[in-house]
Amino acid sequence: MNKIKNVSLFFRLVFQIILIALPVLLIMSWVYAPDELIMLAGMIKLNAIPTAYSKSILHALTIEEKSIGFLVSTVPILVEMFILYSLIKLFRLYENGEIFSIKNVKHIRNIGCALLIGQLIEPIYQSVMGLVLTLNNPPHHRYAAITLDQTNVGILLIALMVILISWIMAEGCKLREEQQLTI
Repeated sequence: MNKIKNVSLFFRLVFQIILIALPVLLIMSWVYAPDELIMLAGMIKLNAIPTAYSKSILHALTIEEKSIGFLVSTVPILVEMFILYSLIKLFRLYENGEIFSIKNVKHIRNIGCALLIGQLIEPIYQSVMGLVLTLNNPPHHRYAAITLDQTNVGILLIALMVILISWIMAEGCKLREEQQLTI
């Protein structure tokens, strides 16, 4: 049980650091957009511009475009931050020795639902981002693209599996409670 507590503490701290870093890095990457933000001697490269649009921007981005792009980018980041928040809560429960509880089930279900929502809003995010980034391009050079690939399908399937696992764990928690009440 001590190993579980130590590993849970480690992962909770990692998720907390990432939770704080995500919005800071998003802001920094939009300040430098459309150029890449290179940190730690090139070990970390961030680009706020989705790959589908990186070669489609035919003008210098204005502060207004960067601000709107940042606001649009906050939608998927908020989903990711909610997933991190749920992971922090889940690993805090593991730290406290709560392995099989209905609270764990709630956080696991939240993670699955957030993954699912993230994949459902991804096409909307991509098309709105394309509109924001190419609206000031010359005529016939403005567009919005939606790309779906194996990664999107994979995350969608993982989300459904996580939701299913949370449902199975909820049923297991109910059975455990019934067994504890039976003498």
